[in-house]
Amino acid sequence: MTIQERAKAILAIVASYLPLQRRTIYTPRAMPGSLAATLDVDRVHDILRAAEAGDVEGLFALYQDIVCSGSHLQGRLTDRKEAVLSDTLNVIPFDKANADDVAAAELVKLELAKHDDWENACAHLLDSVLWPVSLIEKVYKPATKPGLRYELASLTPVPYQLITYTDGPLKLRDTDERGYPTSTNFTPEPSRYIQHRGHLLTSVPDNWGGPMRSLVFWWLLCHMTRDWWARFLDRYGAPFVVGKYDQADDASRSVLESAFALATKIGGLVVSKETEVEIKQAAAGDSGEAYKTFIELCNREISKLINGETLSSDAQATGMNSGNAREQGKKRDEKRAGDARRLGATLRNGLFKQFLEINGLKGRPPLAVWGANSPEDVKALCDTLDSLTGAGLEVEDAAIQIISEKVGFPVRRSEKPAPVAMPGGPMGFSAYSLSELRRAGRAALKKKADDAVDLIAESGAVDLAAVFPGELAPIRGIILSAATPEEAIQGVIAFCAKFEPGKSARIMEDALLAMAANGAVASAR
Repeated sequence: MTIQERAKAILAIVASYLPLQRRTIYTPRAMPGSLAATLDVDRVHDILRAAEAGDVEGLFALYQDIVCSGSHLQGRLTDRKEAVLSDTLNVIPFDKANADDVAAAELVKLELAKHDDWENACAHLLDSVLWPVSLIEKVYKPATKPGLRYELASLTPVPYQLITYTDGPLKLRDTDERGYPTSTNFTPEPSRYIQHRGHLLTSVPDNWGGPMRSLVFWWLLCHMTRDWWARFLDRYGAPFVVGKYDQADDASRSVLESAFALATKIGGLVVSKETEVEIKQAAAGDSGEAYKTFIELCNREISKLINGETLSSDAQATGMNSGNAREQGKKRDEKRAGDARRLGATLRNGLFKQFLEINGLKGRPPLAVWGANSPEDVKALCDTLDSLTGAGLEVEDAAIQIISEKVGFPVRRSEKPAPVAMPGGPMGFSAYSLSELRRAGRAALKKKADDAVDLIAESGAVDLAAVFPGELAPIRGIILSAATPEEAIQGVIAFCAKFEPGKSARIMEDALLAMAANGAVASAR
């Protein structure tokens, strides 16, 4: 091997690991023409059989027609992609307690913010919720920022027309300098191409067409029905004229035929008084209702596959309090969460990991998280956390990252006790959880234990005074002087005997809440 050949081989190895120039060059002029105008059921079966044999050019050209000409399908696919991309992308460190992971996440976040083609790349990858696979070519360039060796130059979607399975596994067709495909192909290296499969058909080969295959015939029926309906209206939609004549009167028949022939020119008929002419209207109303019902059926089947439900795209009467809207909303949220999770995993393994490796960074690849759970789920999570706090429990620090992912933005543990509102009461008071007492106990290691206990007790006393002002002030002394909770309750009951029953009940409720919230204070004293 000569020196030039050896150098070329070394450059090829380096280029295969770190792509510095684009290889995916494709001109829109090479795209196949539309198939919709001449498509029928037999032609669709021929395309599917060719794809099963590895030639997916016709199948992906058909998919392109389906998305471009099917307004309903295009709208639902856009809805599903927007459900992910309209949320904020959070780049979260793999471990917030690890400084290297935090630094790696910040660098990845800054790198993505510089690229205008980032969202387009994610949108192309999300096409694989229907297509069998989507590919993005990544290209790097020497970094201009200190501390980095290489930075991302571009993210280019790979046209589906370049994908082929004629040799078995997935390969891409080569293109010439003008962007036209050639007869040769190559295997897409993971170092250059990101492959994403956003569907769950793991047991079906890619060349069978992915989830979109199940929509082909629904789209075809919908498309052909529109054509048939247009022909029906063209032939029978306008009123037509019916003439009547005596069976033996050939002269009258000739006059009617001549009159009908001239009707399109002069806009009327000239006949004798004895000639009978009627204007008939086709029963287009009944045919139109049948057409509408069938089109709605096709569109609903398409919506079921793409969004998992139909109510978001088609208003339907489901009955009062049926719960269908809530259940179908959950289906839509599940689709969004699954799409975001799978896309985040693909980007982490196919882009973030390589970016950190080529720059010699120690941190582990960060997590890509889009948005949060639905508002109802977030509220349920917050209610659960409140219940844990009321029971004297608290979440570990490791759970804060999980909570941040579900809420949709970073959260941290508060350094102050959370205020607890008193239902129906005029004031509020602070509930001291076990975590607060533990903090006070740790502080007591550095100071006198009595000082920490007095600090807690004084804070509790101030809150009790705020809850029971004016004529209710003696209740504070009853609670603080009682040796046991039972003694405090009996003392409050005796004090409330002079009030009317309704007011006594409200005062007793406030007292029980105050004792529950300040129980730790009473124990400390």
